[in-house]
Amino acid sequence: KAAIDLTKGPFIGVVDCSFIPKSGTKTFGLDKFWSSCAGKAQRGLEVSLLACVNTLTKECFALEASQTPPNITQQDGKPYSRLSWYLEQLADCLPHLSTLLYWVADGYYAKKEIFTLFARHRRHLITRLRHDAALYHLWTKGRQPGQRGPTRRYDGKAVFDDLSRWQQEGTHPIHEHIQLYTTLLYSKHFERTLRVVLLLDTRHQKYVLLASTDEHQSACQIAHYYHLRFQIELLFRDAKQFTGLSQCQARSDQKLDYHLNATLST
Repeated sequence: KAAIDLTKGPFIGVVDCSFIPKSGTKTFGLDKFWSSCAGKAQRGLEVSLLACVNTLTKECFALEASQTPPNITQQDGKPYSRLSWYLEQLADCLPHLSTLLYWVADGYYAKKEIFTLFARHRRHLITRLRHDAALYHLWTKGRQPGQRGPTRRYDGKAVFDDLSRWQQEGTHPIHEHIQLYTTLLYSKHFERTLRVVLLLDTRHQKYVLLASTDEHQSACQIAHYYHLRFQIELLFRDAKQFTGLSQCQARSDQKLDYHLNATLST
């Protein structure tokens, strides 16, 4: 953090994981992890990385890399998963990164526990939702004459093939063939109101749903910030090709931790 000038332009936080192939049987952390290149789970190591991206220059800098432990199913008699590990990493680092108000993550991190953690630290999360996500329009007409019972909260389930109830916000800041539509929707699963942006590909008539916990954030900014999320993938690529991220021969967890942070920071 001290080596990065966070005053040069607005920065956003990014979190993601990367698979690292590893041979042998004695290395700490060996387990089956998802490999995007192979399209399946493979035996090796995994690094979970917190990084920051300059929204003006698209420069990406590593902040904290942690190795995902193997066989994490229970701890102290309570269920403990890899998601629990990612939550611990975020909870440890967020208090030290107060300048990063917005954080971006892919669809894997669209989970209630992640949303709750960022809300607790007063940060905003931008992520991708399922294309069939259950979202509901908010009821804004108040109580009707003669109505009994509590005031209605929802005004019907959101549909994505009829955008008449969505507000059009122009084109994508990078791709002109993508149209942006936005509205405020409530998610019962996440138990919160989200600013949802529908990115419609006019060439193939396909769509992607993005969501932000900042209800007042513009659709263009949400789409732009999520586009910048890909910069962390370039960071993984450069570390593997030029600084030896996947070429370490150490086996202990302390040496691997030093190697992961050194190669990604470099």
